[in-house]
Amino acid sequence: MMKTLLTTIITLLLIVVTISVRSQDATGKVTGYVKDVTGQPVIAATVVLRKAADSTLVKAALSDTAGLYSFEQLPFGNYLVAITSISFQPQWLSLNLNSAAQELPATILTLSSKSLSAVTVTSKRPIIEQFADRTVVNVETMVSASGGSAMDVLEKSPGVTVDKQGNLSIRGKQGVKVFIDGRDTYVNGADLSAILRNMQASQVDQVEIISNPSAKYDAAGNGVINIRTKKSAARGFNGSIALAYLQGRYPGTTQQLTFNYRSKYINLFGNAGYAYRKGFEDVYILRNFRTTSDEIKTIYDQRSYTRNLNKSLNAKLGIDFYLSGNTMLSVAGSGFRNPSSTQTENRTLLKSPDGTVQTIVMAPADMDGKWNNGEANISLKHNFDSAGHAISLDGSYMKYTTTSVQHFNNSYYDGKNNPTETPSLFMADMPGNIRIYSFKGDYTLPLSRTVKVEAGAKYSDVSTDNNAQYYLQQSGRWVRSDSLSNHFLYKEKVLAGYLNFNGAGERFEWQVGLRAEHMDISGTQINGDKSFTRNALQWFPSALVAYTLDKQNKLSASYSRRIERPDYKSLNPFRFYLDQYTYEEGNPYLKPQYSNNFELSHIFMDGALTTTLLYNKTSDVIQEVVQQRTSSNETFIRPENISTRRVAGINTSAQIPLSDNLTTILYLEYNSNKYKGRINDEPFSLQANTFSGQLRQQIKLPGNWMVELAGQYTSRAIDGTFIQQPMGVMGVGLQKDLMKKMLTLRLTGVDLFRWTKYEATSRYQLVDIYALTKWQTQALRFVVTYRFRSGLKVEDRSQEKSASPEKDRVKMNESK
Repeated sequence: MMKTLLTTIITLLLIVVTISVRSQDATGKVTGYVKDVTGQPVIAATVVLRKAADSTLVKAALSDTAGLYSFEQLPFGNYLVAITSISFQPQWLSLNLNSAAQELPATILTLSSKSLSAVTVTSKRPIIEQFADRTVVNVETMVSASGGSAMDVLEKSPGVTVDKQGNLSIRGKQGVKVFIDGRDTYVNGADLSAILRNMQASQVDQVEIISNPSAKYDAAGNGVINIRTKKSAARGFNGSIALAYLQGRYPGTTQQLTFNYRSKYINLFGNAGYAYRKGFEDVYILRNFRTTSDEIKTIYDQRSYTRNLNKSLNAKLGIDFYLSGNTMLSVAGSGFRNPSSTQTENRTLLKSPDGTVQTIVMAPADMDGKWNNGEANISLKHNFDSAGHAISLDGSYMKYTTTSVQHFNNSYYDGKNNPTETPSLFMADMPGNIRIYSFKGDYTLPLSRTVKVEAGAKYSDVSTDNNAQYYLQQSGRWVRSDSLSNHFLYKEKVLAGYLNFNGAGERFEWQVGLRAEHMDISGTQINGDKSFTRNALQWFPSALVAYTLDKQNKLSASYSRRIERPDYKSLNPFRFYLDQYTYEEGNPYLKPQYSNNFELSHIFMDGALTTTLLYNKTSDVIQEVVQQRTSSNETFIRPENISTRRVAGINTSAQIPLSDNLTTILYLEYNSNKYKGRINDEPFSLQANTFSGQLRQQIKLPGNWMVELAGQYTSRAIDGTFIQQPMGVMGVGLQKDLMKKMLTLRLTGVDLFRWTKYEATSRYQLVDIYALTKWQTQALRFVVTYRFRSGLKVEDRSQEKSASPEKDRVKMNESK
């Protein structure tokens, strides 16, 4: 039956391709480079394409960091190309388009006579770029994110939200897959958050947000975020040094070096950084333990204050070999080391229903941990011709190692602070290891001037080893607790393949694809000798169609089926204790969750205004569920497949240049979220309508000054089984460019009014909880960035192409 299904799908795809080939008008793609007289690329040059017959405007584009510009889906014919840039003399080119792919000679711009003695001019990309299938955020233009982390960048990106555990959502859809330079991080939750908070914003060049990925991408995740780090396309030796100091309640510093050397035959690139950050977390939890008759039996009143210290050392080194004009071999290695420590003061009051204190528990705790990562990658890309016929191969190896040693000291008192029993000492030693191999290949073949087919395969092999050991102190010695200790092994192998067709005509664009993934997993709990195995073959279709109404309006519709597999930590049944009465544990019997995603978008003026309607339905939703044991006053959190989730919403994104010196970025979103399922075999439902908005205002002032104001607000929202109260943030940034823009000074203030906090309630069955968490969000940052460059004249390699890119499920999953 499966073979018949596959044959039918491929036949339908070929029919669509044939119809498209016969019905579309002949179109082509035009590319070219803009350079100055030294051979360096001119960034953000304006390239305008007009019809030769009557000078009618056809399209406009900006050159990228390599000086490259392109126009796609152009009908064959004669055109005029006008290229302009501030302080340069304009240039005109004639174009006779008569092939599917045509490259224009490199355009050399010379300084205008009025500017020969002026300072060096560098142009900036817009903050947001909107495409049919993705949104691109250019991080360098975000003044208020300067001095922060990659997580700070994502929190300020349109349509992206981050919850208190560091979980990401795109347009209200949870379960997002994160890539760095096109490669899967294979981590999520708290561990992904740690990676992103230890990656400095100065390392990041762009953030690509793809809410409805095609079959070319891994089926896992309700959307893709690809973080592209800086890698210069300029020839010669260049780079930057960024130094930052931040001061909140506690101080912090970051230092980052990025460098790049590009010649005719190689491109050597790398970065290294160090960060030292102190912070705090202030948590208040009020829990009412209720009986089956809904009467309060015990009140649990807890306050904890944690001071934390994080240090991070990261480095990356890579080299691209241009074996020929069409072939490039890339080798890269990277890693980070992240030691951390926390000291927690914890005071718990156990009260009777009338509020009288019965028991006081003082539970100070400390934790020392390390998290190390190493990664190696090799890739090869070959272009058979200039029409897009290409193949790429990629192999990666990653290893994560973690250590975490916690000490708890519990002392017990009555309501009058008199000791009632001997203090208990408790220790947890939780090392972990994750090893990941992945291999993939992608092949692109143009079938005609307007249609191409993409095919590829990927294999990944993941193994985790978590050995949680718990000890009780008895007679001055640490004695292992066999009932609490746990050793868990997990293995996962995924073999995937995809077939994707793309077509474009004068007005229509379309894409249809199918991805197959075979999953083989096993888990073994050494203590208790428990194990499980699962394997399945699953299919994931996707489709997109876009229609250009006129020169300023385009409509697009897309669909994809996605899967979200449980992260490795959630499958591990070991317990992580906050105190004697509170812990969280994993669930080895979790099933994957599946979603169907629909989007309909209207794009106005190439993304100046984009409006999207969306609908998402997810089954077997994985959610952290709060459970209580009234008899022992224990509360624990455990992930469960509890419900079906429906999200319907609308969002709009606008980038409005009110004048040459004033730009407004606005993102508004409204979602209706509904959860319906069962917890403990009893009905459970939760609903909330959530509005969120982001506003960013950039003001350019004389003398190379810039001011940026940024604000964000989220109304009442669902967080697991909790209803989260409204939350907002306001920031301001000031920037000054010096030394012909080689030196940039930035001063930013974040969360000026301390609006950022997590306040939520959960009330269902016998659960009745109020939680309030505050952490270091208000801070002042001062950042100094120095850019250096030495020019090197080399021959133009018009056939050079960048390497094909390719880490979200380790909790300590671009393509396939």
